[in-house]
Amino acid sequence: MQASLKQQIKWAWRLAEGYKGRLFLYFILELIVIASSLYFILLSKQAIDLAVAGDRDQVKTVIIVAISAVLIGLILKSYSNWLNEKTRVEMLISLQNRLINSQMLSTWKFIKKWHSGDIQLRINADSNEVVQMIGNTFIVFILTFIRLLASFFVLWSMDPMLAFIILAISPLLVFSKLYFKRLRSMNANLKKLESYFSQVVQENLRFRMSIRALGMQATRWNKVVDAQKDIYDLRSSLLNFSIVSQGILKASVNFGFLLTFVWGIYKLLENEISFGMMTAFLQLVGRIQSPVLGMMSFVPQFIKFRTAVDRIDELLLTDLEEEEQPEVLTSLDSIAIESLSFRYEDNLIVDNFSMEVKAGVPTAIIGSSGKGKTTLIRLLLSLVKPDSGSISLYADAVQSPLSSRHRINIAYVPQGDKLFSGTIRENLMIHHETSAQRLEEAIYLSCAEFVYDLPEGLDTYVGESGYGLSEGQAQRIALARSLTRDCKIWLFDEVTSALDTETTSRLLDRLMKAGKDKIVIYVTHDLALANRCEHVIYMK
Repeated sequence: MQASLKQQIKWAWRLAEGYKGRLFLYFILELIVIASSLYFILLSKQAIDLAVAGDRDQVKTVIIVAISAVLIGLILKSYSNWLNEKTRVEMLISLQNRLINSQMLSTWKFIKKWHSGDIQLRINADSNEVVQMIGNTFIVFILTFIRLLASFFVLWSMDPMLAFIILAISPLLVFSKLYFKRLRSMNANLKKLESYFSQVVQENLRFRMSIRALGMQATRWNKVVDAQKDIYDLRSSLLNFSIVSQGILKASVNFGFLLTFVWGIYKLLENEISFGMMTAFLQLVGRIQSPVLGMMSFVPQFIKFRTAVDRIDELLLTDLEEEEQPEVLTSLDSIAIESLSFRYEDNLIVDNFSMEVKAGVPTAIIGSSGKGKTTLIRLLLSLVKPDSGSISLYADAVQSPLSSRHRINIAYVPQGDKLFSGTIRENLMIHHETSAQRLEEAIYLSCAEFVYDLPEGLDTYVGESGYGLSEGQAQRIALARSLTRDCKIWLFDEVTSALDTETTSRLLDRLMKAGKDKIVIYVTHDLALANRCEHVIYMK
């Protein structure tokens, strides 16, 4: 749903909080620059007239003052540009951090709402457009309007008739409400097409090896081409409109300048103005016509801004997981699930499910696909909340409802390779307090000693999603990462799926021995693993 203009202005005002002082200073400095430029025009007129009259002493004084005005204007302009650029960079970082944080902490129903490629486009392109408008374009628009009025009144003080003629022929187009709606609709559609293109490109790059292996190169490439064609067609429509409107504007500007030139020649011929006045006329016309062009270019930028605000505000309105102070449990006896039910939209995934897992009793949860195993993991991690039922922790006969604050007690290994780009050491040292001894123990428990034999050892670089490692190697590094903390709960999702029989056997021997005083849950399809567990739960 698109927000009203009033709502968007209030939104922008709140976004500028903390930067209003610097933006106001930028505005004042630019006003002084405008005043100095107009003052220079008056001084140049005076200098030319004095030169024609032969007054050398006065000419020198006026030239010195005029040069001083130009230098002051240049210094202030440089400083105001530096100040504004610095302010906008800080605003952009702040806004992007808010957006990234909102998505990092978003609840499950919002995580699946937008594609990550679309989110990246909003964080980068849309944020830039919003900050550019609030921190620069809108202020420049006001300054341009002030410069237009000031130039007009200076010209009017010299020749009222010429001033009104120039204003009358200036290309001040009146846009209808229908035009604005159409232009805004086209920009909104363009954003959607660009988001879709970003999604396609991201997926093509992320899964490029699988795409080639599956023979899907042509299909996925056609998606790229089709998305680019749609963007090209829409951009062409916007370009055609821009070319026509700019042509009209430039023709009006040129006509205004020619009219001023002819008018000045005529006035000179009739001895009604001086050479200095003629020069001032030509300079002032440029200072009237240029602001008009600048104000007209503001329209499409403003429409882009309104579209970007709607898209960014959607992300900021995301429901966030409540951040709780982590609670480290020094002892834990069991986890009990009672009459648990959960549904995604209208699809019932977990229905009246109950179980109890005790410390020292390794438990396997098995079941066919679609029976709720992954959902159960999310419930145990408090990433989603059950519709009914409860999950409780028992420690020394004290019951505590499971919540996100207990997540710190869970060593979790997700299914598949979930490694980050960087060195193996960086992937393992996700907790700065991890000691060298603890790191070695985690590597041993996960049967990941192979890392020491790699070319750079722990400092070997790993590409995106574990590129450079086999699936089994990446899986064991992910396991070692989870074991770098001494957690009371181990939650492993298909931890042996990519391992051979020998490695699986060795790994389970080590895990069973090390986890004898912990709550260990294996979510798996591996019946050999299930047979090693004392407690097996079937999800049907």
